[in-house]
Amino acid sequence: IFFFKGIPIIISGVIIAVLQWSILYKRIQKAWRWIILSSLGWIGGYIFIIIFVPSTNLLIGPVLGGAVGVLQWLLLRKEVDWAGWWILISILAWTTGLTLIPGALTSGSLPGALTGLTLEILFRFSSKGKQEELETNEI
Repeated sequence: IFFFKGIPIIISGVIIAVLQWSILYKRIQKAWRWIILSSLGWIGGYIFIIIFVPSTNLLIGPVLGGAVGVLQWLLLRKEVDWAGWWILISILAWTTGLTLIPGALTSGSLPGALTGLTLEILFRFSSKGKQEELETNEI
């Protein structure tokens, strides 16, 4: 019964991952892994909550944000400088959306805005992507 309660949040997480992929596929090699790792983060985070977190909503955002953020970081660390910040921002974003200011509009839009802005900053100011671009243009 606990697993059925998590289906909507997991489906939402997968949809968010697909939306993020639709932007990242031009910037990340084998970007389809973003969807898989994000989905595993949502599923694993929710299972962790069921098993280890007492019946309080205060830890849902940080746990899910951390689980998803760590798995997404596995891809980002190869693509951008300062990718470690992604984990912290993911925790902050999902804590804000799911714990501090939950609601139909804020649960997705606040984390989306925070993580989207972070991705833009990471990609814009990363020397890794620029170096690969320069090498590609020289050939």
